[in-house]
Amino acid sequence: MGKHILVGIDGSPASMDIVKYLVFILGKGTRVKIDLLYILPDIPALFLEPGESMAEMLQIQDFAEKVHKENRNKADFVLEEATGILTGAGIHPENIRTLVKELSSGVARDILALEQEGTYDGIVLGRHGTSAIEEFLMGNVTHKVLQHTKGPILCIIHGKIDSRRLLVPVDSSPNSKRVLEHVAWLLAEAGPMEVTILHAVAPLIVGDTTLMWTGLSELESTIEQRVIDDAEELLSQAKTFLIQNNVPAFAIKTRLVTKALGVARTIMKEAREGGYGSIMIGRRGVSRTERFLFGSVSNKIVQQARDMAVWVVS
Repeated sequence: MGKHILVGIDGSPASMDIVKYLVFILGKGTRVKIDLLYILPDIPALFLEPGESMAEMLQIQDFAEKVHKENRNKADFVLEEATGILTGAGIHPENIRTLVKELSSGVARDILALEQEGTYDGIVLGRHGTSAIEEFLMGNVTHKVLQHTKGPILCIIHGKIDSRRLLVPVDSSPNSKRVLEHVAWLLAEAGPMEVTILHAVAPLIVGDTTLMWTGLSELESTIEQRVIDDAEELLSQAKTFLIQNNVPAFAIKTRLVTKALGVARTIMKEAREGGYGSIMIGRRGVSRTERFLFGSVSNKIVQQARDMAVWVVS
């Protein structure tokens, strides 16, 4: 089943990396409908001044019109370039729509308003920012959209991606099943990809507690084996689910990491060392505070991923 996604671009090299990733990962003959969105930048405050005379006011208006026209021409050029990349890769022109919007309430809010008004299944954005502070915030726009999106999928792309390996961290939460459903969809659209389903088990006891209590070490071992057995069953069920949803068995691997000191750290270590280009992870949290953090693990993954795409599933 095809999906309808909104792709935010602004003409920067980072936003063109978004388009190239979609081409790379989705390939030819995609059924996905893509709306390319360009939000025009705001007119500088200087051009909003009334002017002290009629001549000055007319001059300011003239400059404002020229700036607006240049912004519109740039938008048309960028959208044409992005469309050319998509169609050149085999995506049918009928599945591509270009949108140019005037800035209204701020870029992030305008994107979220379009999400609420439309029938989008997901949003794709780049993660801008090169300074330490900008990297921490993941780009102001992306950060705000992550906070407030209600869509089922949000994909954040950083850098140039040339790996067709997908890492899928899972746990026993209902959200993990939704993640697997979207993995099956992505592979149906993307074609051959290698998928690794990952589950991390943290140590049951940290530190030297076992040295303080007689018999605690044996009890830990017994419980730990039970946890590992449950984890292996979880991974087996996840693999079976993907196979039942037409993902080839040979394309699926499972990986269990025990004594993981930090789930996010384990995921990123696996992603970097394994050469993964994409991660698909669930977004958890229902309270206001949890929604702001959108799950500490997924939050950290989005912040730390370099030259990767992170698909966050609600």
